[in-house]
Amino acid sequence: MSHEDNYVERALRVGEGLTGLSLEQLGFEPRLEDLTAERRSLLCPDDIEWMDSITPKVRDRSLFQARLLAGALWEASVVLIDQLFEDLAGLRKLHLIDREDIANTFVLSGLPPRLAHKYDVGFVQRFLVVAADMTGALVRGWDRPSCVAQELALRCLLDQVEVIQDSYDLDLADDWRGMLEERLFEDMDSELLYQNAMDGFENDVELNMQLGFAPMNVQDWFEPFNDASVPPFAR
Repeated sequence: MSHEDNYVERALRVGEGLTGLSLEQLGFEPRLEDLTAERRSLLCPDDIEWMDSITPKVRDRSLFQARLLAGALWEASVVLIDQLFEDLAGLRKLHLIDREDIANTFVLSGLPPRLAHKYDVGFVQRFLVVAADMTGALVRGWDRPSCVAQELALRCLLDQVEVIQDSYDLDLADDWRGMLEERLFEDMDSELLYQNAMDGFENDVELNMQLGFAPMNVQDWFEPFNDASVPPFAR
């Protein structure tokens, strides 16, 4: 058995613990008759026609890929938190932290690079807490990210799934990342933090309010959205 085959077996096994997301949320295409009457009543004719068109072979593959994605998310969540501890330990040894130091980290290098000078030890501690809280939701029941920092942690998690997919040549659905982004995020406003053309927009409070964005300054990343809850340490 190859190294990749062993990993697939492991991913399928550990993925059973990812109870916070349903297999349908992960891409499984159920049969119409397996849905509750309430669920069926919410379907439009196009949805029903689509479900009827799915062959057993396609449905079986969607189940396998959904289970495999569950396992990859589980594994990625473990790696994410482990590497954040590594990043924190590395930064604690430095007297001053600059952009190059952040660029050489495991996880923090995946945060908006133009703000890297603000990722000090205190920031990383808070970010680690909201990241751990986010990974916990994969088990206890998924809710949308609670703050900008948690949106960024979720992005880092999906980046890690991509690393795992490439490392083990996992047969995930072609559109798995776009599908998860649509289902797991409230919106993708925080993506603007990565765009150089938007440099400084986070400081324009009036513009952010007009566009309906949450405050995007680093000091605001841990402020909860609406009625969401953020762990006390991160506040």
